[in-house]
Amino acid sequence: MAEDRRDRTICESSLLESGGTGHKFLVEHDGEQLQAFVIRFGGKIYAYLNECPHLFLELDWDHGEFFDVSEEYIICTNHGALFEPTSGVCVSGPCYGASLPSVPITEVDNAVMLDGVQYRLATQ
Repeated sequence: MAEDRRDRTICESSLLESGGTGHKFLVEHDGEQLQAFVIRFGGKIYAYLNECPHLFLELDWDHGEFFDVSEEYIICTNHGALFEPTSGVCVSGPCYGASLPSVPITEVDNAVMLDGVQYRLATQ
């Protein structure tokens, strides 16, 4: 059981501050490695694939920097689209109405862990 937990642990919960720097990680899905990220917003954690639905480029403007200056929205560094942190829905920009694909996670014993079977942590 301990091996399973280690294989699913993304990061320590204490690394994530609400509206602050996110944590990037790799997942595997259908044999493909995809970049993902986890953030904290309003005291809760959320994870998404790190890919804008408009141009399919990474969102962060600096390593792990996903929030706009107001710390209220996830922003795409490439064209300024804004996404709701709680749902991943684009509320402004060329991908308006599209959503960031969510990655199922859970928070247990000060650890952010991958949840479900859709994704598994990739080795870097």
